[in-house]
Amino acid sequence: MKNLLITSVLFLSIIFISCAPQLSNVTTEDVEKLRVDYNRGKIQTVEDLIAIYKDPIQPMETRIAALQALAQTQHPDAIKILHDFMYQSVGVNYALLTATANALMKSQRPEDITAMVNGVSSAQKKYINFRTTILKNIEGADINLQVEQLLNLYQTEKENYVQMQESLTRVLGSIKDERVIPILINIARDKSVKISVRSAALEILGKKQNPLITEAFVEMLGDPETQLQIRDFALKAIGDIKEARVILALLETYNAGKEEYFTLTETLTKALGDFSDPAVIPALTEIVKNPEFPLTTRKNALNALIKFKDPKIFDSLLPMMESPDNYVLFDEMSSMASAIGG
Repeated sequence: MKNLLITSVLFLSIIFISCAPQLSNVTTEDVEKLRVDYNRGKIQTVEDLIAIYKDPIQPMETRIAALQALAQTQHPDAIKILHDFMYQSVGVNYALLTATANALMKSQRPEDITAMVNGVSSAQKKYINFRTTILKNIEGADINLQVEQLLNLYQTEKENYVQMQESLTRVLGSIKDERVIPILINIARDKSVKISVRSAALEILGKKQNPLITEAFVEMLGDPETQLQIRDFALKAIGDIKEARVILALLETYNAGKEEYFTLTETLTKALGDFSDPAVIPALTEIVKNPEFPLTTRKNALNALIKFKDPKIFDSLLPMMESPDNYVLFDEMSSMASAIGG
């Protein structure tokens, strides 16, 4: 009886094995056939594609082909598998994770974005756990470690962190939601953050219009440690700023370095020549009146003021013409008088 039972079990096992799906040696051509079959109405092929996609023994190109086919089907089971894989970071196979993210990005649904963000968080947690375990093992090991290797590891981690910060800053900058502005301001103010990241935050903020940004810029300009950073930003992106208080603060800040200061003011006056916002009038007027500025810069500022056709501006500038040194601005002042009178 016992022998009969064993024989029966073996027989059933052989039948089960012979009937089970065989996933060995699957090629991209096989995947393409399954994709075509699905498009012809054989919905059950989704299960085969899922099995191939999840099978770690399959070649990477085959698994990627399967996931691309799954993404095209838009079948609920297929999409769930992609989301689950991204969230779980199965095996932390970055090639497959990247391909999965690219496949999900084609539809750009909110739930797809959520799955990708979850994927980053999950993969990062697993990496941190792995890294912590390795470092603990090294710490407890009775061996002479090479300092150079540890320093290289430290530098790599630092670079990875900076790259992550830069990427997040750019993503935040692309979002139109006003809630990101305080976050970007905090990044720009944070002295522990690398200069390149803070500069990226400043560059993005310079293209947005918000009272909080003006306050932050003026405050940072009063900090000697951030002046150099702001200067570099301003010389590149000042054309996006038209807040008078920021401009005047910039001009005061850069008075220490005349060459860069004059370069900045010339850039400012040219940029402001395209603006019709009255908010720029005080800054332009200050430039015109200040004899320390190069003549070209003062003329640019004066020409920018002409378009406003404002008698009050003319009256505020007229007293400076009492000085012979300012006769060089006679033509521009005459043009302003004609514009107002015309």
